[in-house]
Parts: sequence; C-alpha cells; structure tokens
Amino acid sequence: MKKIFFLTAYIIGIIFISSFISNDDLANFVVKYKSEWGKTCLQCIESKGTYRVYFKNTYSDKLDIKIGVQEKDKKWRTFQRLNFSPNDTVVAYACKGTGKYMIWAKASDDSSTELPKDAEINLQYGK
Repeated sequence: MKKIFFLTAYIIGIIFISSFISNDDLANFVVKYKSEWGKTCLQCIESKGTYRVYFKNTYSDKLDIKIGVQEKDKKWRTFQRLNFSPNDTVVAYACKGTGKYMIWAKASDDSSTELPKDAEINLQYGK
C-alpha cells in the first residue's frame, strides 16, 4: 500500500513540476554527451572541419526539439526532431563547423508554442 501511495505521489509531483517548466528550461534536458571533429560524414564533401555533436533527451516526457550547429560562414545548419522520447539520442553536424550549437525545445503536446524557423535562427544568430 505504501508503494502505491509513494508512486502516485511521485507521478503527481512530476506532473505538477512539469507544468511550471518553461520551454527555455526544457532545452536543458537535451544534453550533449559527445562531440567529434574531423570524422567522416556522408553528408559532407570532405571530413576536414566536420563537427558532429550527440544529444540525449534526459526529460521524463517527449520533446519537440530543434538543434542548430554553426558553420564557419556563421550560418546555422538545423535539425528538427518531433516526439523525441526520453533517453533517445540524436546527432547534429556542421560540415565546416565552429563548435557552436544551440538547442530549442518544447513539450511535444504543447500546440501553443512553435520552434523557431531556420530563417529566424539565421537572422537572429547568424553573422
């Protein structure tokens, strides 16, 4: 009986806390766990200067995310993943990278918030 009570209290606590987490805070749950320079990338012409960065969803629920990885020309190569499940991973890259990246996130069930468009990202954070 105690186990059921604590499990119920835990679930209610998670739901209560998650209702107060902003989308900016949700990006903190998309955690970089690895990066690589100069590895072969099938999408890039040459491997010299490639930057790959690996992320994991550490949040307890699904997220919609957008990741931008900056190229040497200061433009952002973007990657979007919808319904990014807990503990799932994703790889983003730049063919001639600077090592900089940005993450935007929102709860997958949040239809009132939109992830930024590529043009907005490049206008605001580019050159």
